[in-house]
Amino acid sequence: MKFKKIIFLISIISILLITFLSQYTKQTQTGTITSIEQTEDKIIIRLENLTEKLILFDTPPLNLKKGDIINFQGRHDIYKNEKQLIIDKIQKTIIE
Repeated sequence: MKFKKIIFLISIISILLITFLSQYTKQTQTGTITSIEQTEDKIIIRLENLTEKLILFDTPPLNLKKGDIINFQGRHDIYKNEKQLIIDKIQKTIIE
């Protein structure tokens, strides 16, 4: 009986740990820029392989242009019934 309780407790802790890690680990994605729109407080980027737009808030001017390949990490969000990605980290891919 005690063995079953220990196994049950370990199972619950494992499920909680996996849930926590899946919420806070972000995969790096890659895409080619099709358009960039810059306003005072945000940058909106559209990619050719992604229907969602990428949103960057309070960022310094980036040296990005149409056709650049970028790597990015972010979290999914919905604003005015449109899916978007709020970007936490972005960098231009350098092709040699």
